[in-house]
Amino acid sequence: MVESEIRRNPFTNELIIYSPARQKRPNRKEEYCPLCSGSKEVPEFKKPLRITNKYPSLDNRKDFKKVKTGTFFEKSNPYGFCELVVYTKKHDAMFIDLNEEEILAIFIEWRDATMDFAKDSNIKYILPFENYGEDVGATLIHPHGQIYGFPFIPPIIEKEFNTAVQYKNERKQCMVCDYIIAEKEEKERIIYEDDHIISIVPYFAKYAYDVYVYPKRHYGLLHHSTQREMESFSTLLPKVIQSVNSIFNKKVSYSLSLNQSPLNTPGSAAFHMYFKIHTPQRNKESLKLLGAVETSGGTFINGTLPEQAAKSLRNNLE
Repeated sequence: MVESEIRRNPFTNELIIYSPARQKRPNRKEEYCPLCSGSKEVPEFKKPLRITNKYPSLDNRKDFKKVKTGTFFEKSNPYGFCELVVYTKKHDAMFIDLNEEEILAIFIEWRDATMDFAKDSNIKYILPFENYGEDVGATLIHPHGQIYGFPFIPPIIEKEFNTAVQYKNERKQCMVCDYIIAEKEEKERIIYEDDHIISIVPYFAKYAYDVYVYPKRHYGLLHHSTQREMESFSTLLPKVIQSVNSIFNKKVSYSLSLNQSPLNTPGSAAFHMYFKIHTPQRNKESLKLLGAVETSGGTFINGTLPEQAAKSLRNNLE
């Protein structure tokens, strides 16, 4: 089999991961579950468990090497980390079925993985996330999340980071902290807030029900959270997902990600950590499918105003 590699697009400067091993991932409908307690991968389940991804896009077993041939052809080996976090021994449960203590234990694993991966100077960005449902590409039903450690900063985060650094240099303030103040003044798009966190459908939402959850205090990595902040995240995030389910009267597919500060990068202190939830569900019958305007032009078309989405989510938040 052709080995995995990372290639650079010389026209956009984007990095693309090529991973033939991903084609071997098991189908969701297979009877055997490799994440159930008693399996080879999970001999015994006592608490949320980090395990190596059997079908990784990134791998740290070889030294990180880059190769450039001429002007246009640049690549590297797929250096990095890919782990799964098994949430529970209950095969048919979901993230939203777990209690606050169980969810806090998951976030502690995300936190610990961030600290572990950050020790590697080649790693530039760490992304913990969960994909739930076929519409976002989940291939295993058993409740689990993933953690990637990249040798580069992914393009969307890189754009956010560069903007945050520029804002900090020009205004001597955190851009997100100022944005939170502005959203609190308008109020319309806020779903929930307590003393530690605030949840918003942002003014610039791409998808109908994009939700951002920010700590009110400025910091960039999950292990900088206090216990109370971690508890607030653990309490709110499943409620937001359940609120989306209530709007559509079904269990929607979604992605939950933790967007943290880049690592081993000058200016990283300017980044303000946040959780993001998005679903491709745009109404009860239809998904948000990406057409040429989005895929070729990079410009999203959203049929739901953020103010209306926030109102619906507030009304269904338990």
